[in-house]
Amino acid sequence: MDLINQRNIGGFWDFLRKAKSYVIWPLLVLGSVVIAYGTVKFGVGFGILILLAFIGVPVLIYSIINLRFGVITLMIISFFLLRINRIVGSDYSLGILLDVFLVVMVIGLIIKKVQRKDFSWAKSPVSVIVWIWIIYNILEFFNPLASKQAWVFVIRSVAILLIFYFIILEAINERKFLKLLLHVWIALSVIAGIYGLFQEFHGLLPSEKEWVMADEFRFKLIFNWGRYRIFSFLNDPTVYGILMSFSGLFCITLLTGPFNFMYKLIMAICGGIMLLAMVYAGTRTAFAMLPAGFAFYSLLTFQKKTIAFGLLVGLIGAGIIFSDIRSLGPLMSTNSLTRIRSTFRPSEDPSFQVRERSQEMIKPFIQSHPIGAGLGSVGIWGKRFNPNSELAEFAPDSGYVRIAVELGWIGLFLYCAFFATILIVGVHNYYLINDPELKAYMASIVAVVYAIAVGNYPQQAIIQVPNILIFYALMAMIVKMKDLDVSTLK
Repeated sequence: MDLINQRNIGGFWDFLRKAKSYVIWPLLVLGSVVIAYGTVKFGVGFGILILLAFIGVPVLIYSIINLRFGVITLMIISFFLLRINRIVGSDYSLGILLDVFLVVMVIGLIIKKVQRKDFSWAKSPVSVIVWIWIIYNILEFFNPLASKQAWVFVIRSVAILLIFYFIILEAINERKFLKLLLHVWIALSVIAGIYGLFQEFHGLLPSEKEWVMADEFRFKLIFNWGRYRIFSFLNDPTVYGILMSFSGLFCITLLTGPFNFMYKLIMAICGGIMLLAMVYAGTRTAFAMLPAGFAFYSLLTFQKKTIAFGLLVGLIGAGIIFSDIRSLGPLMSTNSLTRIRSTFRPSEDPSFQVRERSQEMIKPFIQSHPIGAGLGSVGIWGKRFNPNSELAEFAPDSGYVRIAVELGWIGLFLYCAFFATILIVGVHNYYLINDPELKAYMASIVAVVYAIAVGNYPQQAIIQVPNILIFYALMAMIVKMKDLDVSTLK
């Protein structure tokens, strides 16, 4: 029972140390032989998969016992999964790894909850809207227009990944872990930011260029305006730019919180790295998210210094955007300023005009189909499972438009209610919290959620890892943070 009752991540290593003489050494010997044989016989990718399996099985088992360890592990995996997948090759899809982790962890969670007869985790307004959203998406299986095969592939991002929210709700029961999870997110984002800057100033590695050029659509997305847009070890510049935007926003807004000078200096450096990487990623949506999130933060906190700083930065930004300045500091030799300007001058952006015409064209379909065409009816899944459909050629771009087409205007209403509920609960809990540190974290998190909600209009901001898991974690933090405030509980 000693192993089962471990309550911290360090307990995992105690678990391994006590078990090594009976299990670990034999497994290591067997694993070395299998990896060596598999690598020679089937290639490096197969060898890496076997290595991951030998590491992953004990990690998975311990994640059931210790949800906190599993949460941190899952967060780390979500950042590096796509990079590993590119190394092992397209023949192996490691996305199933996340699904297995989540399913196993939630089974352990349900068993604990049933034993304790504790179902308070499902009573929050956010939890209620999450359940409604999951059930509605499951019922879409019976949509007569839907492809059942596409539904099977797409439902994982709704029902399976969304259960990460409930796992976080259970895992966060003290301030220490809340702060650890926040700082792991920021640390991983900084690593992604630094590697992205390496790509910008050093250039893509040969293997990365080969991967980019292997697909025509991918090449057009990443190489444009005469340069490669950086994407670090994530899937594409869009996902990367959005991650850098909302993570940088979180760091910058914390500078107004009740923290010591050294902490603020570290956050300022982290935020600077991520925002510079965001610029070189060239994602217009990311540029728009930043002022939207900071404006929301200023109104929420309503501090004079925050509002004054926001106005000052806004005036400087407006001056740069609407002037003829062609170079500015690290942006001297790039077209980044031109791309930023195009974000705030949509009428001059051809891609924005294409999206406007596309959305105008699809409106009659949305209005006449209250439950939509079914999950996976547009985009890559539509092309794969229903290539003869006109919707298969429709590029939704916007997260809200995709929901409206696939789930109908009823689904769009629920999706908007989903975001509205999170924000309302966040603002409500912000004013309930008395602890200055938790209050600062809450304000920054709610501002990030608002920025993501805004960014989900021009792009599908939270459809891929790690962004989607971070978003679900932030949802859980909004719900649980008030319970960590001792002064509020009194």
